[in-house]
Amino acid sequence: MNSRQRVLAALDHQTPDKVPLDFGGNQSGIHIIAYKRLLQYLDIEDKEICYCDFLEQAVRPCEELLKHFEIDVRWLRPESSIVPEDFVPQVEGKYQGVYDQFGVFWGDNAEKKIEDILYYDPVIHPLSEMKTVQEIKEYNWPDGTDKKRMKGLREEARRLRRTTDYAIATPPLGCIYEYTTFLFGFAKALRHLQKNPELIVATMEELEKYWTDYATAFLDEVKFGNEHYVDIVANNGDLAQQGGPIMNPKTIYEPLIKPIEKRFSARVHSLANVKINYHCCGSIPLFIPHFAEIGYDAVNPVQVGAYDMEPCSLKKRFGELITFWGGMCDTQSTLPFGTPEKVRDEVHHNVACLKPGGGYIAANVHNITGEVPAENIVAMFETAREFRGY
Repeated sequence: MNSRQRVLAALDHQTPDKVPLDFGGNQSGIHIIAYKRLLQYLDIEDKEICYCDFLEQAVRPCEELLKHFEIDVRWLRPESSIVPEDFVPQVEGKYQGVYDQFGVFWGDNAEKKIEDILYYDPVIHPLSEMKTVQEIKEYNWPDGTDKKRMKGLREEARRLRRTTDYAIATPPLGCIYEYTTFLFGFAKALRHLQKNPELIVATMEELEKYWTDYATAFLDEVKFGNEHYVDIVANNGDLAQQGGPIMNPKTIYEPLIKPIEKRFSARVHSLANVKINYHCCGSIPLFIPHFAEIGYDAVNPVQVGAYDMEPCSLKKRFGELITFWGGMCDTQSTLPFGTPEKVRDEVHHNVACLKPGGGYIAANVHNITGEVPAENIVAMFETAREFRGY
């Protein structure tokens, strides 16, 4: 099997020749500090380090590193989303950072040295003081059909499909409920869900319009004849924390959030023959049956350190419903603070749990953080390669 066949077989719950590997996506990436350390450790040179997610300080791994780890997925990004290493954030009052297309300002203390900033958080929330649905509808929402943000996308899609056999994945083409927490602020969005749900629903409907337009334009840009040169579409939607859901699945998620996300998922599937890889951190077992019903083909990052997320148990309960994408090693404890031997033991166990019968794509649990030692990253991928065969 080639890489693309291997990934698609896993997503179809068929047994591939070996477990597919991913590295470098928006939720399987690596912090720039850890990346530079890893390059030095492996004696690999990247002459043009760029951020693929400036907010999380995650970089685009160079091709030599991806080939070294035998990665089966390549991530297709517009040129506008790639930021050079020497990018300088703007100053907004007491913060330094950047505005996104929705008017959310992601920043940190303006007095900090840039090299000391590990991440940029949402600190200015443009909807935070809005109290009516009318205000939300009259907000200056961005235009999802604007293709200026997709510069270089068509050419890169053509290159990847015609000159490689990798599976091609997109960065997130949707983020509906999760983005309300950036627009209102996390705590206020949760309070509105309880007391003023009409405000969150109105906001999600506006976000659905934007992301539907954006996904339509994006997928149209990578269509050649009757074929779309992309295999997997990513979608974001954090709904949980370490200990469980951040809202009541029965009284909040099912009636308010699920119908909108299901409608958007159906739209994406109608636009192209693609799989949807849905991102949801934390403890998610209560949501997985809903994800399958919505039409999500895979879920990442499989946060194995969260409550009720033991890999063998997940596979036994939900392995026929959804593909698990991630889950190699606990990114919060073992990977940054364990020994290489501990990393190997955990990866061996997790891969053995998740791989039977297909339905598994191995990757790090979310982005590798800046403090992770290079030898632990190497141990993680080397162990996955050693035990990926069927």
